[in-house]
Amino acid sequence: MALAALLSFVGLGTPSSASAAIPTAASVRGVPADGKVMMVMGQDSDTLSDYRADVLGRPELGAPAPGGVTLYTNLVLGGSPAPLAGMDGPVDWGAGTVDFARTMNEYPDAAVAVGLYLSDATSGCNNQPLRAIIGRNDDDVTAGSPNLITQYRDKVDQMINRFKSYDRDILLRIGYEFDGPWNCYNADFYKDAFRYIKGRIDALGATRVATVWQSAAWPVNTSTDHPEWGYIVTDPGHFDDWYPGDAYVDWVGLSAFYNSRSVQTQWGCGSHDTDPVGLQNRVLDFARTHGKPAMVAEAAPQGARTGANTASCIFTNSPAPASGQAIWDGWHAGYFDWVNTNKDVIRAAAYINTNWDSQTQWQCSPGAQAGGPGCANGNWGDSRVQANATVLDNFVAEIKKPLWSTGTGRLTPPVLSRTAP
Repeated sequence: MALAALLSFVGLGTPSSASAAIPTAASVRGVPADGKVMMVMGQDSDTLSDYRADVLGRPELGAPAPGGVTLYTNLVLGGSPAPLAGMDGPVDWGAGTVDFARTMNEYPDAAVAVGLYLSDATSGCNNQPLRAIIGRNDDDVTAGSPNLITQYRDKVDQMINRFKSYDRDILLRIGYEFDGPWNCYNADFYKDAFRYIKGRIDALGATRVATVWQSAAWPVNTSTDHPEWGYIVTDPGHFDDWYPGDAYVDWVGLSAFYNSRSVQTQWGCGSHDTDPVGLQNRVLDFARTHGKPAMVAEAAPQGARTGANTASCIFTNSPAPASGQAIWDGWHAGYFDWVNTNKDVIRAAAYINTNWDSQTQWQCSPGAQAGGPGCANGNWGDSRVQANATVLDNFVAEIKKPLWSTGTGRLTPPVLSRTAP
């Protein structure tokens, strides 16, 4: 544990003295002007419709529209949903409806941060999508007519051309959370697929599509169970092993579900190999070293339930009473402090404003263990700011600050609330 101690987090994090100049809006696609941070809301069309109605639809709050919104699609043949899910019509695979047309209509001036899923984890973790995209001469991808190489590459081009037709900034998170063991990506296949997709973006003239290389920042080594995947986050060269190269990466991204105020409670019933927040700061330092803007692509107070006024550790759904102010102080305040402290490199920061408990993929029964019966995909909770008046007031006050780059669109026609707070 000596290395973990060296990497442990102290305070909120400070800019590295070895930082390269972070590119400006003029040189990197999607970067907001004037050194501001793009406020991004996510992460499904239902959630975004509710936020539009319940928060933006209340003029007395004066809440600005987000500068960006988050949606997801996939590029995996033979599964459900089909490739490019949500781009041809609404789809719901248990994590809320994804409907690109609906969300872009509701947020007409917002950038879209797209999580592109490339994993075949549910069918054997063979990295077939990646191997087909990069054109490996493997029997399972060269068989058939057309073979999988042709099929996958056609889908890549279809996706990029669709993004071009949207005529707005797209932040494409290629194989998001690449080093999350739940995705079981092979580092070499992943890097080559990332490079191929970036090459097609440029070849097809998709000048408003930026590439985002997003780490899961999951602070647990998986070398014992799956040494072939190379998920050894305590290795100082971990990120180097996964990096496609400066010529291919526009943004460095990360997930940030913990901060200095919350990590002790959230991880109080689990263990890690390196400090969770320290690992997030390593990603930011990697971005600084490479002169890349950073995007906090996923963030939410995991384990908290704003509607129920409770908070819990993340490995067991063990809710304890927590007022709205306690939830804010215990997570949100730390998150916004961390973004502000690292505003030299962070140029976009997301918030997942979702009632996870209402979505079948994320439900976790009271008392259940994460990964076990009744809690298959972890204990997430309810992160909706509008579900608690104190959290909502504090959140709106925060995103009104000059730091944030937000949207300017007006809500016309007026909207009606889809759900009660």
